[in-house]
Amino acid sequence: MADPSPIRLLLIEDSNIDAMFVTRLLQSNPEITFEIDHATTLADALVLLREIEFDASLVDLHLPDAVELEGFEQIRALDARIPIVVFTGSDDENLALRAIESGAQDVMAKGHVTGQMLFRAVRFAIARQLKVMGFKADADTDPLTGMPNRRQLESQFVEMHAAAQQNHQAMTLALFDVDHFKRVNDAHGHFIGDAVLKEIAKVLLDSIAEGMLASRFGGEEFALLMPGSDIEQAATLVSAILEKLAQNPLTLDSLTITVTASAGLIAVKDGESWGTAYIACDEALYEAKTSGRNRFVINSRKPYPGTARI
Repeated sequence: MADPSPIRLLLIEDSNIDAMFVTRLLQSNPEITFEIDHATTLADALVLLREIEFDASLVDLHLPDAVELEGFEQIRALDARIPIVVFTGSDDENLALRAIESGAQDVMAKGHVTGQMLFRAVRFAIARQLKVMGFKADADTDPLTGMPNRRQLESQFVEMHAAAQQNHQAMTLALFDVDHFKRVNDAHGHFIGDAVLKEIAKVLLDSIAEGMLASRFGGEEFALLMPGSDIEQAATLVSAILEKLAQNPLTLDSLTITVTASAGLIAVKDGESWGTAYIACDEALYEAKTSGRNRFVINSRKPYPGTARI
């Protein structure tokens, strides 16, 4: 029986021909869908890893900006959770062994691989890494902030929404996006950018009440599920979070950085799916970003004075 969940794969390969070959091999397998992001350099791969949560990575050891295991080790340093399959044109058995000893789940030679072999290698790498990292708990956790990730958020949305309806309670959803986050990375580097994301995660986690769920949604986006809170209560909390961020500059490595965020907010409707709720909330977030930032917008989907500025 086919697994309905697609596998999000980061393919790090400097050869476009080899990348097309690998993509065709994986997408020819009828058992599962692969969503593949392709990076031709280590630098591009590290940017994608900071922005997107991948299920696995397929890594060429010979990249233009990384020698042998250098790229592999930088990926592991950024995200120790991600399963890695090394894909190389080299027949160097010693290099392959070093890759395995450094944490690679498998090593495959480009000239000796079939679609089924590659498919099994990726699937088994994911299964082995989940076991190494602590099974499902780590699969549901953002490795940078320690917060629940998008996978857990979507799962918990279904459970929390069902419980809220059963108890005749309201539930609200907020999406946060850090304003001008690219400027922080460009000015101070990704290390400081990562530290900023960790501090924002701490503000969110410190602000929520028991029963709520704060999550890193991906990149510089965060989400907040608030069962038992109506739109007015949720608006008060979201406003307080934005105000706390704006009025408390972060001190990181002798740097003082003022960070603001924008947010979208909705009241989840009875019987509403995650996909529909997310789209409505993302529309409100987009309006907050385009109307000046450092504010939230409520997509009430009915008449409501739904904007507030911090």
